[in-house]
Amino acid sequence: MDIVIAGAGQVGFHIAKQLSEEKKHVALIEKNKDKAAFASENLDCMVINGDATNIDTLKDAGCDSASMFIAVTNSDEINILSCLLVSSNFNIEKKIARLRNLEYTKPFSSNKGIGIDFIINPEVEAARSIINSVNFGASSDIIIFEDTDIQMRGIYINKDSPLLNKNINDIKRTINKDFIISSIKRENGDLIIPKGFSEVKEGDYIYIVAKRHIMEEMLEKLGKARIRIKNIAIFGGSKIGLMAAKGLKGKNRNIKIIDKDYEKCKDISKECPKAIVINGDASDADIFEEENIADFDVVITSTGNEEINLLSALYSKNIGVKRSIALIDKQNYTTMASKLNIDSVVSPKLSAVSSILKFIRKGNIVGVYSIFGGEAEALELSISNESNFQNKKIKDIKLPKNTLIVAVSRKSQTIIPDGNFRIENDDRIVMFAKKEDIPEIEKMV
Repeated sequence: MDIVIAGAGQVGFHIAKQLSEEKKHVALIEKNKDKAAFASENLDCMVINGDATNIDTLKDAGCDSASMFIAVTNSDEINILSCLLVSSNFNIEKKIARLRNLEYTKPFSSNKGIGIDFIINPEVEAARSIINSVNFGASSDIIIFEDTDIQMRGIYINKDSPLLNKNINDIKRTINKDFIISSIKRENGDLIIPKGFSEVKEGDYIYIVAKRHIMEEMLEKLGKARIRIKNIAIFGGSKIGLMAAKGLKGKNRNIKIIDKDYEKCKDISKECPKAIVINGDASDADIFEEENIADFDVVITSTGNEEINLLSALYSKNIGVKRSIALIDKQNYTTMASKLNIDSVVSPKLSAVSSILKFIRKGNIVGVYSIFGGEAEALELSISNESNFQNKKIKDIKLPKNTLIVAVSRKSQTIIPDGNFRIENDDRIVMFAKKEDIPEIEKMV
């Protein structure tokens, strides 16, 4: 598969890196000389310093033979125009554009065939992640799989964890519920797809997969019991913060939005008339006391500054806020947030990457969730008669070494399977895999 990507920002760079490491043929177009030079030095793919709205640049990037064009520059207008030019001048099967302005998404979503095949909006995806987290108690990072009762939750193992220094078999015997620990990220950076003898250690970050009611029981035992969230404070009137506020309204919730820009606060008051809007700075400790933030059930930090998001989420927990959610993209900050008792981290970059990967993945892969900064993926697959999985027991399927089938949805039933479980036609399965094993899985399904 030949793929051309316009834009070497955080999303474009990450997608290019991941796909080139999977041995796909990738060309990256970037207008900014410094960004192009950085990408060229750090990526194993073709990098062109040029304008994605120039036909000659598009030709140089290989659009004559590419099967996919992904426009993720920082400009919606350039993303739209480059896709229209590609559609008019090249025979490329899929054109994907990142559009942040919701007013742009409406006409293109309702008029397929005019140049853009798929639209992604990272702000919408990130806001949806925040809403899901709050609706399920904001006790941990959470992935919810469509049309199933399955959840995947991320848990940091500290010195007080009841799972500390126990292997997977012992944990399953102790808890005696249907669940799977799908992955362990060590403090030294190692990523492990665990076996029964694998031991959970202090500093690990683990992902647990289970049905919703079992997950809530487990989280309670792990000291992360679900709480009823009524009072919500949002620091930062960003697009993501406002979309989250609108999605969280109702259910007798009280929402307070705090932003340091006075003029923006006036606009927010019009957009969210039922919310209390305060002109204040998340980096000012006095605002926490003046607005009684310690009495809130959850604080969401969604300013445009990741450092402030991290520190204000941490400070909120230290003064007594029950739960905190931080908007963070940098991988080292994400790791730090887990260690500092911040309950959930939402990454707009990874939200965008996951949305794009869903369209890139081959076979019957219908959902993709990028995890650990792209080191692994949770995949949703639909099983057809042509699949190599069909009518086989899991233990008989020759999966790549670092791959695990963690859940199966069959009609209205959701199952956490063991090795003797037989996969059938029309099953929807959830898999966890390291990135290097993805190409092999694509061939199997």
